[in-house]
Amino acid sequence: MYVTRLSLNNFRNYEDEKIEFDPGVNIVYGANGMGKTNALEAVYYFSQGRGLRGPGREAIRYGEERAGISLDFFRDGREYTGEIIFEKKTKKIYLNEIELKKTSQLVGRFVCVLFTPDELSLVKGSPEVRRRFLDSSIIPLRPVYLSALMKYNLILRQKSALLRRGEYGMLPVFNQQLAEVGAGIIHIRRAYIEGIKEIAAKVQYDISSGAEELETVYNSSVRPGESRAETVSLLLEKMEAMEESEKENKICFVGPHRDDITFRINGRPARGYASQGQQRSIVLSLKAAQTELIERETGESPVMLLDDIMSELDRSRRDFLREKISGKQVIITCTEAESESMRGNLIMVENGKIKGR
Repeated sequence: MYVTRLSLNNFRNYEDEKIEFDPGVNIVYGANGMGKTNALEAVYYFSQGRGLRGPGREAIRYGEERAGISLDFFRDGREYTGEIIFEKKTKKIYLNEIELKKTSQLVGRFVCVLFTPDELSLVKGSPEVRRRFLDSSIIPLRPVYLSALMKYNLILRQKSALLRRGEYGMLPVFNQQLAEVGAGIIHIRRAYIEGIKEIAAKVQYDISSGAEELETVYNSSVRPGESRAETVSLLLEKMEAMEESEKENKICFVGPHRDDITFRINGRPARGYASQGQQRSIVLSLKAAQTELIERETGESPVMLLDDIMSELDRSRRDFLREKISGKQVIITCTEAESESMRGNLIMVENGKIKGR
């Protein structure tokens, strides 16, 4: 899988630009604030159906009414063109000139793995950071998961509004809906963690020269049942037990929106004991596991998006990352091409303008 061209029209700080990519390493460089990450975000949209920052209407260039991005890419030896049109209140998606009715119809066609400096806080950051990592990892492999998340979040907002208003008559209805959709999310998440934890553990073992054993555990609001129906029942029981507390605090305490991931190194919680170097190794291990699982399930390598990450890693971890991305298409952003030791197709960005290859 690889990208050949990205077109940007009134997207973020880009007016009308095209970027041509090579199948190997592509280095997008320029000073901070020039638009490097915006270009990566545009590529990311075609994998997730959503961007990195805020709703789609915020992606429209200031003063304009609409924006558009298109991506030409190859998968399974076939060429595809995806297009997303952003307007103030709507977003239209096309694949090979055919309009798609749902975002989930695009998700899974193009797959990338994004690595940003923000993700280095995955271990000691908030549970929201870890849930976001988990969700973004699952979406390209399970397009139905995106639809479930969107449905769950809509119901959650509706229940939260009832709690804030003190209107409790409809709570049982919303609890039932949250439990049914939430149980599906929990089972998909648990299966994904089961899929990557052994891969990540092996990578961590290799990075540390056999000194560190990594354990990755998915912590749910309830112990997941053997079946989805059992998990629905467990969620409903927990919601009933927490009902008075939810009414008092006007917060939804039960459901996958409260779930988390725990990492342990040699049996000790990484959140409290891991050094900065160990934390970064855990993130590298997870990204390597994410990439390998994609390759196993799709039969193709994902496109790797590295947003100014090399400067955040020490030499040994940079060398490890280079080894893991070898043979894949890589799009890297950095401030100066000369400082990036990887060789590749050079793309300079200055004030939203592509200056050359």
